This record gives sequence, C-alpha cells and structure tokens, in this order.
Amino acid sequence: MKLATCSSWLLGACCLSTGIPAAAEVQNVTATGVHRMEKHDSQQDSARLALVAAKSLVLTQAVERLETTEPVKQLGLNRDELLAYSIGVLQIFQYPVETAQVDGGMTVSAPVKIIFDPAEVGGQLDTLMENQRAKTELMRIKDTIDERQKELGIDGKRLAAATDNGEVKMILQHRRDILSVIDTEEQFAHTWAHLLGARHAGIDPGQAQNQSARTPDNAEEHRKKGVSLTQQGRYDEALAEFQVALRLMPNLEKTHLGIGAALQGKGDFDGAIAEYRMVLKQHPDDAGAHNNLGSALQLKGDMKGALSEYRTAIELQPNNAVTHFNLGTALATNGDVKEAIEEYRTAIKLNPDLLQPYFDLAILLRDNGNTREAIQAFREYLRRAPEIPANKPYIEQAQRYLNQIRERQLDRSGRGQ
Repeated sequence: MKLATCSSWLLGACCLSTGIPAAAEVQNVTATGVHRMEKHDSQQDSARLALVAAKSLVLTQAVERLETTEPVKQLGLNRDELLAYSIGVLQIFQYPVETAQVDGGMTVSAPVKIIFDPAEVGGQLDTLMENQRAKTELMRIKDTIDERQKELGIDGKRLAAATDNGEVKMILQHRRDILSVIDTEEQFAHTWAHLLGARHAGIDPGQAQNQSARTPDNAEEHRKKGVSLTQQGRYDEALAEFQVALRLMPNLEKTHLGIGAALQGKGDFDGAIAEYRMVLKQHPDDAGAHNNLGSALQLKGDMKGALSEYRTAIELQPNNAVTHFNLGTALATNGDVKEAIEEYRTAIKLNPDLLQPYFDLAILLRDNGNTREAIQAFREYLRRAPEIPANKPYIEQAQRYLNQIRERQLDRSGRGQ
C-alpha cells in the first residue's frame, strides 16, 4: 500500500564510523543508532529511539572534528557551547531505518550523516554568538535534550521490570511524549539558526518574530520550502522551515498541515494526527485535513477512524481523486473488496493521470478472478508508469503477471493444434 550524548545502556548498542575528509574542506561523519526491541517495544517506537541515539552520536562526533579546525578554534567555544550551537547549525541527513534478527532478537538500526564545511560552520557559529538570546535558548535546548535522554533510559528500565498492563501503557506513553519533546526542541534549534540567517541578511530575528502581519510573503515562502523538502523526504529540514513560517506568521494555519505531513513521513503518526486535528478544530470543513488525518490513522492501524475521515473528506469534496484512492486502500485493507474496486475506478475516472490506482485495481481484480479486467489495468499501468526506481517493483510485478498470462495462452493454443 502506497499512501501519498548517547550511552549503550540508554538506547542500545551504537555503531559509528567517520568519513575521511575530502580533498576540499568538506567533511562527513556517519553514525548508526541501534535499538534492540524488547517485548513492549513497537517498531515505530524502536525506530524513533534508534534515531535519537544516532543523532546524538553523529552530532558529538562532528563537534569533536570541528574542535580541531581553525575557523572554529578561533571562536574560543567550550565543548558544551559548541554542542549546543551545533544542534541548530548542523543538518543531519537520515537514511531508511533497517531491521534485523541478531542473537535471537530484533534490532532496529537508524543510519544518519552530517556533511559540513568547517569554514562555513565557523561563520554560522560566529553569527549565532552575536545574539545573546539565541545563545541562552540553544543552551537551554541542549540541557533539555540531555535530561530527556536520561529519562528515556529510566523508562527503559521501568518497562523491563513492569508487569501490570496499565503501568506498561503509562510508561510507553511517557516515553513517546519524551521523544516528541526531543523532536520539538531540535526543531526550535534549527528555527533559531534560520532566524539568525535572516538577521545576517539585514533582518533582526527579534523583530522578525513581531512582524507576523507584515511578513506573510516570507512566511509563505518558508512554508512552501517546507512542503518541497517534505516531498524530497528531508523531514527534519522541512520541520525547521515550517517552524520559521509559524514564527513569522503564527496564524498561517495551513503550515500545520505541512508539519503533520513531515511528522507522518518520519513515522510520528501521533504527532501528525495532533497537527491535523489542530487544523480541523479551527476548520472542520477542510477536506484536505480530513484526508490527511485519515491517512495517518490508517498508517497507525485505526481503520475505522481512517474510513470515517476519508468519507467525510469526500462528502466535502466529492471530486478529489486522491481521497477516493485513499478510501480504496483502506477498504481493501479492511476486506471490502467490491467497494475498494469502485473507489479505485472512481479515482481513475476523476484523474486518469493518477498512477497508483491502476496498479492497485489490477491487483484486486487479479486476486478476485477477474483476469480480463486485471490484464487491462496492468497494461494501462505499464503504459503510463515512468521507469524510475520507485516504480520498478510495480512494473516488474505487472510484467510478470502479463507474461504468465501470455505463456498460458500459448500453452493452450499449442495443445489445441
């Protein structure tokens, strides 16, 4: 289905490797946070825990490297200051989470990378140091993250000892709340860096926060950039852009839809659901927000809630092909095959250029014995699908099915001669 400072006792074993500096000044550091899943751990929570570990590792290693470079040494920062300011300055690139069986248990690995030019980072840090409020806020963010990481370790020990289901649920929710706090603090750190970038270009960040009514264009540009970054899978960078947009224009409510989409991309379905519901509280007739909420609920496994949201979205906006497609995926997952087929057909009728419904329709038709129409749907998918890596598994599956049908027809023809 396709819908549009770390310690080993804290988050499991942590693997790290450092890249060799390139011929120019650009350097890179990679790290992998590994969390061993225990009996109460979900895949989603384990991925978030592994990512927290990975980010802490890669940031610490990058700071150790930066300390040895002349542009940063000249600033005279101590280790704690450099760590705090770097949270906002350094961009951490995430790669797909991986799971594996190790010693009879399941482990989740989250690889990340930082690429930086010491001269450029030195200039950014120098700009940060000119703003006392930013320095104070970034030190607070670092201290908050450190404290929350310690709480994660405590929760891990409490979970291992807990036997009462009520207590387990309470600890799990507390742990998710902590992870959300860490994400939010990281976003605030990036927001400060962006605001100070604006100050460097002649805009004072203190004034920028009070210019909401006078800077809608700037806020909208940051929101649009966040949407673009989300589409590229660069979710942390997108969240930083959305936070800047809200600082500049707090009533730019559609920014919360973007935040929800970025959080959903990161696997934080609870966070995404909260953002979509925030929009719907103010705008209950927003069909797009209902559709997005439905997709987050579906990914979380709440099929009843997803179906309700999709249907509400369609009542509000009957001709939206994407919502009809999403409703089809939910119905198919729920075992309502006939209704799902009709929704896929409706999506195709409303928007013939929407690619995925052709494939999903073909699968349902094939699995329910409608070979003739399945062949037509697969052929239409192949005719329209561009040969890009994302489409490769679908293209291969469609071609494999059509080849099997062709071979059967030739075999029957041969026997009839």
